[in-house]
Amino acid sequence: MISTSMVMNVIFFFDSSMHKIYIDYGKYNIIAQMPQILYSSIIALVIEILIGILSYTDKDYLKIKKLQDNSEEKINKELKKTKIRLIIYFIITFILFLFYWYFITSFCAVYNNTQIIFIKDFITSFCLGLLYPFPIQLCFAFIRKISIKKNTKFRKLLYKLR
Repeated sequence: MISTSMVMNVIFFFDSSMHKIYIDYGKYNIIAQMPQILYSSIIALVIEILIGILSYTDKDYLKIKKLQDNSEEKINKELKKTKIRLIIYFIITFILFLFYWYFITSFCAVYNNTQIIFIKDFITSFCLGLLYPFPIQLCFAFIRKISIKKNTKFRKLLYKLR
């Protein structure tokens, strides 16, 4: 999550944002940087969710647990699928880390004067990425509370919503 957030901040340093930094004499203007911070946070979140799908193995293990006949062949088949998914996950993250490392170091080498602003943008967007789960989980808790208290047609649907 940290490296993805850093790269997204680098990607959103456009010529216009560099020009605003130049006009402000290198001073950090958080209001001017806010769209860049929001875009980078949202895209980093989407990338992390997509990559994280490969690493979720809970359903695979529950599927193994629910097997009725407990044959070793079926269990090994499910475990093999899980191992392949995890290997693909580690390969993809390793390749992404290499790309991220190259991209960030290239940016910092070329644009020496914007490194402080880049770090401030990264810290702001990373903290924003840490805060978004709270309102989302509060909404889900509120929906679940409504589904428990009120007897409606959609009660089961609302309760299972996560």
